[in-house]
Amino acid sequence: MSYVGRFAPSPTGPLHIGSLTTAVASYLHAKQVNGEWLLRIDDVDKPREKAGAADSIRKTLDAFELEWNRDVFYQSSSIEKHHNVAKKLVTFGKAFRCSCTRKQLQKIAKSSVLGTIYTGACRIRKKHDKPTAIRVLVESDELVFIDGLQGKQKINLSHLTGDYIIIRSDKLPSYNLSTVLDDSFQGVTHIVRGVDLLELTSIHIHLQKILGIKIPKYLHLPVIVNANGQKLSKQTGAPPIINKDAKKIASMILSYLGLQAPNELVGSNPSELWSWAIQNWDPKNLANQRKITAIQD
Repeated sequence: MSYVGRFAPSPTGPLHIGSLTTAVASYLHAKQVNGEWLLRIDDVDKPREKAGAADSIRKTLDAFELEWNRDVFYQSSSIEKHHNVAKKLVTFGKAFRCSCTRKQLQKIAKSSVLGTIYTGACRIRKKHDKPTAIRVLVESDELVFIDGLQGKQKINLSHLTGDYIIIRSDKLPSYNLSTVLDDSFQGVTHIVRGVDLLELTSIHIHLQKILGIKIPKYLHLPVIVNANGQKLSKQTGAPPIINKDAKKIASMILSYLGLQAPNELVGSNPSELWSWAIQNWDPKNLANQRKITAIQD
């Protein structure tokens, strides 16, 4: 089977060290087997998008000499297809329209690591007096999958999310629907991303099974955290990557990935470091880890 991997950032701001580390890991994983590595801009959630962020992301990847195959794919070009799939799921009884508000759910729903667990209130409701979301019907079956680094996972979606949203009440497709459909459309076979998305993978596999989509192989990396143990993100104040420091930062990223470049490569261009890293990449170096503390300057 040919290998197709991808890096799919949302254009909500510039890349930081955590997101760039994920990009590098997915790149190494693909190139080690002479696979394709794609760049997709997940720009479906327009209200959260920042002007110029997509260009900033591409410039940073260029500065770090990470070359992607094919043209950049913008997820917003697929929104109509996402809606059509959601409507078909409603037609075939796999999904339903829901007019429950977040405020209503907070009063009656239980909570989990992914937020509130949907109560099923609209499963049989025929009429709605407000804008509706579309939710996928979830039964109580346990979902089992093997992650390439985190091992065997057993998750019961009825205890984690209940019936989950695929089209929001503002008519935007959810991340879960969009990523599943566009991974399939692009022929993605392997997904390397942060362990913070491990629980969401159960939703993605559930949806892939319903849609008859081939399930990619998943590998979830430890996330980079700050001194307080918080995942580095825009919300926790992670600073943007400084492109002119690419040589220094590239070596730092390799250390996060369990790789120590030889002394003769210290100070080399990123592409030279990546060439060495492709030959030496082994995700097992990160086994039994879910967090890596960021190096403090």
